[in-house]
Amino acid sequence: MKHFESGAGQMSSRVKIRITTVLLVLWLCPALVSTSLAQSCGAKGDWKDINILPTNANSDANIKITISADRYNVNPGDSLTLTFRANKDCYLTIMDMGTSGRIIRLWPNEYSGQNNFVPANSPRSFPSPADGFKYAIAGPNGVERIIAYATTEKGKILSEQEFQQLHNTGFKQYSGGAKDLAITFDRRVNEMTSGTGWGTAQVNVCIGRPSVTPPVQGESGKIYLLAVSAPVGKLKYCDRDAQRFTDAMIAKMGVLKSNVKMLLGTQATYDAFASGLEWLASKTQPEDSAVVYFSGHGTSVPDQPPLDEEDERDEAFVVYHVPDRRIDYVEAIQRKIIMVDDDFNVRLKRIPARKKILVADCCHSGTIHKSFEDSSGTVVPKYYPLDDPVTGKEMLFDVGIKAAPTNYGNDHEAILAACRDDQQSYELPGIQSGLFTHHLVTAIQAGAADLEAAFQAAREATEKESTRIAQASQGKMKAQNPCLTDPHGYVKLFRIAR
Repeated sequence: MKHFESGAGQMSSRVKIRITTVLLVLWLCPALVSTSLAQSCGAKGDWKDINILPTNANSDANIKITISADRYNVNPGDSLTLTFRANKDCYLTIMDMGTSGRIIRLWPNEYSGQNNFVPANSPRSFPSPADGFKYAIAGPNGVERIIAYATTEKGKILSEQEFQQLHNTGFKQYSGGAKDLAITFDRRVNEMTSGTGWGTAQVNVCIGRPSVTPPVQGESGKIYLLAVSAPVGKLKYCDRDAQRFTDAMIAKMGVLKSNVKMLLGTQATYDAFASGLEWLASKTQPEDSAVVYFSGHGTSVPDQPPLDEEDERDEAFVVYHVPDRRIDYVEAIQRKIIMVDDDFNVRLKRIPARKKILVADCCHSGTIHKSFEDSSGTVVPKYYPLDDPVTGKEMLFDVGIKAAPTNYGNDHEAILAACRDDQQSYELPGIQSGLFTHHLVTAIQAGAADLEAAFQAAREATEKESTRIAQASQGKMKAQNPCLTDPHGYVKLFRIAR
């Protein structure tokens, strides 16, 4: 709950009372977002823990917004000031999602002015020193969600007609609820012309003591799974890994068979993988969860347009094909033998589900000069070498597929990666499985409390066994250290039945 206190006489006492009365109920809405802050003061049981607005995956068209509060833990009576900026000239809107279910537009407003144009890299504040009022917190305890979105063209995404004037105040309320906003936003950004830029950002503020809002019945959402296996070259057990992971998700995590799509072996082509991601986009709603599992080779290529990688490398999944000869990375892209991370991330961002998890059992590195297999055939690395088209020699890199989703701003993804950026993952014929997948599925089947606990058990077992393999290789191989990147704490929400 909050109200606006008048300052330099710009708001009469009557207006102040009216605004206070209208906005007092904003704290009754269920939690909407889970960030490192909200994990300690908000509900974590349903889709409202997830950032509600989508992220622009197109780095060229993405407006990167920075929004912050002058304090993140406040008590009733404290005032709050928001500071925001954008990296491009844009029209920016700030909305408050309180606990009543109402969505109030904070900026622009009648008192601060209706011009919401923000020049590039020019910090602004709400309230500004010239506004003459304070943004004050009045309780009760809970979590306040403040979101911002920006467009390069005024009036895009949400129109003025979709906001209604709050009685006798200079502020407006969005006409729908949180889910309405999420669905409308998804639809509108997909309808925009390619020349229009947009972006989103969000902050949470904890008021008083930590509180937990019970989940709303019927809105916990469904889990959808896309399982892809591409056994190329010496890899033999990718299909088995994908099937075992799928079976575990169905048996232990309540995934319905009707919500599963599997692409095994010859089915796992580039076009089929792309269609699988489109299937997730067509099936899921904001309250749902989307899980993508991939078992196969990984590789790395020079950064492709848009040039957005600090290390000047793009990473890629190697999809199913029949290797007939060594090829260079240009041909691999042209023949759709690989799906580059830029392409994958754009498709992933189009999925409406606000909880997205990638489980990747493939090599994330090119640091080992060539794929190594010991004489007994007990280890097969999952790295796919590509040649340089100029020199005709194999490309050797210091980094590979990132063990984290590319950060386009307000990301909603988590990733369970089989190894670090500078390592390879391995398939072991002795256990007929990828090492990481074997231990992850084992932990799920054994009844770990949640997917995060299952990952931690798999990480420990994978590190122990891969260290033994690395020592036996006499320096030809490295240990494998699985990585969990989960900035919003989503993975722990996936409970496992015992």
